[in-house]
Amino acid sequence: MRETRPFGQALLLAGIIFLLLSLLLPWWASYRFLLHQDQLIDRHFPLLVTSENHTALLPGMAELSIGHPLAADNQAWWFGRAAANHQRLLEQTPVFYRLETRAATMQWMLLSLPLSLACLLVFGGLYLRWRRENNDKEQHYRALLLDPEAGQLSVRDPVEQGILGLHQSHRHELETLQQQLTEAHQQGHQDSLTALGNRYAFRRDLGLMLTDDNKLATATLLIVRASALQDTNTRLGFQAGDQYLQDIVRLIRKVIQPVLGARAYRISGTDIAVLIKGQCEPLAQSLGTQLRQDLTHYQHLHELDCAAYMGFTQLLPGQSPEQVLIRADIALAQAQGGEPNGWRIVLKHQGDEDLGESQWRQRLQTMLAEDRIQLMVQPAQIRKPGMPGYNEIYSHFPNDNDGYYPTTTVFAMLQRLDLSMLFEQKIIEMTLRQIVEKNMPAQRWALNLTPASLQQNSFLIWLERLLLRDTNITSNLVFELDEHVLEHQLVAGKRLLEMIRRCGARSAVSKFGHGYGSFRLLKEVKPDYIKLDAQLVKHLEEDSTNQQFVRMIVDLAQRLGCHVIAEGVETGEQKRVLESMHVDGVQGYLIAKPSDLASFRGLAF
Repeated sequence: MRETRPFGQALLLAGIIFLLLSLLLPWWASYRFLLHQDQLIDRHFPLLVTSENHTALLPGMAELSIGHPLAADNQAWWFGRAAANHQRLLEQTPVFYRLETRAATMQWMLLSLPLSLACLLVFGGLYLRWRRENNDKEQHYRALLLDPEAGQLSVRDPVEQGILGLHQSHRHELETLQQQLTEAHQQGHQDSLTALGNRYAFRRDLGLMLTDDNKLATATLLIVRASALQDTNTRLGFQAGDQYLQDIVRLIRKVIQPVLGARAYRISGTDIAVLIKGQCEPLAQSLGTQLRQDLTHYQHLHELDCAAYMGFTQLLPGQSPEQVLIRADIALAQAQGGEPNGWRIVLKHQGDEDLGESQWRQRLQTMLAEDRIQLMVQPAQIRKPGMPGYNEIYSHFPNDNDGYYPTTTVFAMLQRLDLSMLFEQKIIEMTLRQIVEKNMPAQRWALNLTPASLQQNSFLIWLERLLLRDTNITSNLVFELDEHVLEHQLVAGKRLLEMIRRCGARSAVSKFGHGYGSFRLLKEVKPDYIKLDAQLVKHLEEDSTNQQFVRMIVDLAQRLGCHVIAEGVETGEQKRVLESMHVDGVQGYLIAKPSDLASFRGLAF
């Protein structure tokens, strides 16, 4: 549109020029006419000398005066000096005259007025037509800017071509931006390392499942925690850590691929969540078992203490995302308190378990600060004369309702909130204080160590310093570790047990006898005590194969100098069979139930 403005300006300039020419050219002709009259008067001026009447006017004169100047008035000022007073000498006498200008003025007016009017009409009409066409074009261009379909593309109209080209460029840029926005939206809901959905996509899909109109629809949430990521990053570098995490994701994808509609997300640095439609328990059984096998194989292949842990929970429409995530966290934390690569499932709504992390952290810190931990003891009955008594210490956690928090939940949340070491230190310190107060040198006191103790070098240093303070008390302590924990963390377990022996304390392997791998572990660790798993004792009197297996364990253990104590003894028949196998002691509800350590005075026979 700007290109049309110089044309309009040129049209106005041409109109002004032609208008000026229509005035100036007739004026110039009339002016030349006056000059011609003056020449004629100058040619005929000698006639005045011979004329008898010297005042007679020559043709072309308007006034004449001899000897006296005429008035200075110039009524035809537009002709300049040509219409002013003229002077001649007649026989030494000055003669003054003025030209006749009426005819020249009339000639000028008769010529200039029609030309000026014609110029105004022609150029005014052209200008108005140009303005009308220009306004139409401007409106057309404005409509074209708003709607490219309103234009009729003309090869001769560069402005219209430019506008349509601008629309095409704008459309292309818009499509590019839309594509970039789509990619950014996808990337905004996708984890860059694993190509899984991120936590935003997870919360979106979780919310959709929980607000499903189908009230009978059920779904399952699985969270897999890549527990070795931090250690891998520290020992081998972040590149190895990224590869480890991608390997875990690959195993998860392999397991969930046959499950229709299963979607995986990376919701934190170490946590991979999977949303699956269907009942939780059968899915947990199938997926958890298969994934545990793959993780265990990966653990042994890469020489890890543990590859990952798994937690399952059920989703039902109407629940809040926070409730579901808390239960999944609790299930995951319980799995971390058990064997490596294990899985747990939490389905029910329980008031204590539905507490959020911040509430649990506050309660646990209050327990720690106020020593709100109750120590319980369950003694074993020792058959060998002269052998010190064996008393296992348990921890209970009182709540504000004159009851107790579930022990498994507490230990799971301690693991989840990274408070295990602080509580383990507190329990050991409280146990030692009460043992000193009791002054029972003929008794040994067994304390259970959690898997977290094997993973904390600072805890091992602290425990060693504590045990070296009083060797008399230390010599009466026995530290128990579960067989499955030692089996999967053998190097760390042996380091812990060697430190315990070096300080003068003793060690025990609890829940012993899961298979023939137990014999290899017995040879590797050589503990002071082994405690037969309660599952071996449960149907011992009826299962001859189980009896033979237990006899082999007792025989090998005693040959290696280990004392054998059977856990979970609840019937007299079980006790009789075990005694016939020459076990060193029996422990269970048949012998004694757990009681408060503060009031314990020894096992009564």
